[in-house]
Amino acid sequence: MKWVNSIDDQISHNMITFDICNFYPSITEKLRHKSLLITSNYVAVSKDEIDIITHAKRTTLYKDGQPWCMTGSNFDVTMGSFDRAETWELVGLYLLSQLQHLDIKVGLYRDDGLAVTNKSPQQTEKNNKRKICAIFRDNGLNITIQANQKIVDFLGSTFNLYTGLSKPYKNPNDRITYIHRESNHPPSIIKNLPQGIDKRLTILQMQKSSKMRKYRITRHYRKTNT
Repeated sequence: MKWVNSIDDQISHNMITFDICNFYPSITEKLRHKSLLITSNYVAVSKDEIDIITHAKRTTLYKDGQPWCMTGSNFDVTMGSFDRAETWELVGLYLLSQLQHLDIKVGLYRDDGLAVTNKSPQQTEKNNKRKICAIFRDNGLNITIQANQKIVDFLGSTFNLYTGLSKPYKNPNDRITYIHRESNHPPSIIKNLPQGIDKRLTILQMQKSSKMRKYRITRHYRKTNT
C-alpha cells in the first residue's frame, strides 16, 4: 500500500495485474536452478547448500509399501512442503530480476503480481503486457493478465488511481474468521495479533485522511483555475 500510495500523479498511471497459473506445480528444476544462480551473485551459496535444497525437492509417494515417483523426474514443489515459501521467494526474486528492465514498477507476492506504468494504454497493451507474458512463458509459467486498470482489487486492498485512495478489500462471499486463542499457531503470532490489527487500522485511517486532504486540495485548485 505504501508503494502504490507513494506514486505521484496517480491519475496519469495505469495498473497491470497478473496471476501465475498453478505456480507451485509449474516450478521446474531448471527454473529453480536459474533462481539459485541469480542468488549466488549476491549471497555466497555453497555446493552443499545447493545439494540440500535439491534433495528437499525430491518427492516420492508410497502405496502399499512400494515407492512411486513422477515420470521423468522426482523434482516437485508441493503445496505442503516446509520450504515452499522460501522456494517461492527465491523464484519470485528471479522473476522480478527478469522484469526490472521494463519501464514499469512491479511487485510480486507469491502468484499475484501488480505493476504500475505511466505509459499510454496502447503502449501498455502492445509492449508491457506482451513482454510480461513472454518473460513468464520463457520460464515455463502461464499467467492471466489484465492491463490499463485504474481500480484493482489486489490481495487484501483496493487501489483507486482516480482518487489516490486505497482501502481494505474482501471478497463478497468471504467470511471473516479469527484465530482461536487456543489454536496451534506459534504463541508469538497469537500474542501480536491485537497489536497487528490495531497498527493496520491506524495506518489505513492515517492514509485515508492524508489522501482525502490531498484530494480536496487538488479539486479546489482545479476548480479555482477553471
